[in-house]
Amino acid sequence: MRLEYDLEIRDLSCGIVRDGLGMDIGDGWREIAVDAIGRLAEVSHGRVEVEKVGEKWGLLDIRPGVRGLDIDTIRAVFDIASQARSRSADICELCGRFGEIRRAGWHRVRCDDCEAEHVRRHEFVGWNRKDIAEAAAYYIGVCLEHGRLFPVGNIIIQLWPDDIDRRHFVDEVNFTVAWWRAGSMIVGVSDDLREAFRKLRFR
Repeated sequence: MRLEYDLEIRDLSCGIVRDGLGMDIGDGWREIAVDAIGRLAEVSHGRVEVEKVGEKWGLLDIRPGVRGLDIDTIRAVFDIASQARSRSADICELCGRFGEIRRAGWHRVRCDDCEAEHVRRHEFVGWNRKDIAEAAAYYIGVCLEHGRLFPVGNIIIQLWPDDIDRRHFVDEVNFTVAWWRAGSMIVGVSDDLREAFRKLRFR
């Protein structure tokens, strides 16, 4: 997910999505996640803690922690999570266009175009993992130096034979930075920088 979408969801969540939770979904499910998490915060009065935003069996899986909530609120919370899961069944996780569940390999919801790129994207990420990590480290450094966040595509200018590979590269750098912000590791980037980076915002 694009870093700006990741932060948008966190900022609208009223604190129910903690900084240490990585959100493992594509840009196409952004609107569903924004709507569901906003509604979870509203019905629980900010007392639910989201434990997962990811995918399970190809569909959006938002898992709310409901400890300490009354039974009516618990029902409402799980109803919202279930509705989000159902909505994701025909929306491509990557681009947001109409999609369908694909069961080749692991389950995923994709439109025809994104599904056609699936193998290429997977191989591209595998071949370029080191370059992706280096670009993510560079991006983090630039943002910390300037005291603000920039769209990844404005900082990471990578030339590839075509725009498809460039898009895959920028997508993966976004993903890597968002996960590092949540607490994962990037070789060569000190964990000591994470708290300062978490305070940065887009202007």
